[in-house]
Amino acid sequence: MKILFRTLCCLAAVCITAACSSSAHIVIRDNADYRFTAEFIPSSLLEKNITHLLKQKVEQTGEQSVFNTQELKEALTKSGIAVKEVTARGVMGLRLVCMVPRNHDLLKDVINYNMKERKVAVTLSPKNIALFLEMLPQESRDFIDMLMAPLFTGDAIPPAEYEELIGAAYGKKIAAELRNAEFVLTVDVPYKVQTAHITPVGTVTVQTITGNTSRASIRIPLPDLLCTVGTIEVQLQ
Repeated sequence: MKILFRTLCCLAAVCITAACSSSAHIVIRDNADYRFTAEFIPSSLLEKNITHLLKQKVEQTGEQSVFNTQELKEALTKSGIAVKEVTARGVMGLRLVCMVPRNHDLLKDVINYNMKERKVAVTLSPKNIALFLEMLPQESRDFIDMLMAPLFTGDAIPPAEYEELIGAAYGKKIAAELRNAEFVLTVDVPYKVQTAHITPVGTVTVQTITGNTSRASIRIPLPDLLCTVGTIEVQLQ
């Protein structure tokens, strides 16, 4: 189980640590594989800065992306995940579409679906994200280390202080983009949601797709997610 949340972490890690359009979409089904789509598109300013930082690597290896898409695909496939698409977009952009078995070990600490009681709990924490990051190739881990996100380093740093750190390392404009950025997680469930809430930070809204399916849109400010030392949990019931 080497990479599904490699990418959720590269969506909730790489792009999370800098301003960009980042999102993930999980479709939960009864007695069937879950569909997982993840995508992030870095801002032009971030792309320019990271391209500059990676200039020497690009010249030496010819690689134009921080991601090795073939390696990602092979690792996902080996872990029992069916990859539909994995595409690099520029230096930092990435899109992944795959099907994940509902009982896959990689999901057990993140998605808890009680089919009988018709409720879902989504959990994001430094612990389960750290486990995913351990599965990353060394080069990807090195890149994430460059971003200095407290969520991955284990340091307890408030959002304002982290923004100052990013500003000192990569410039005030990127820090300003980070301040206004957010991570969006969409979750489709095979029942009609009556109540939904998120703690301790973020917002969740729900809409009915059909009479017996619902879609929850979870929005978490990136600075708060990056600096969390506890657990962010969403309940959909």
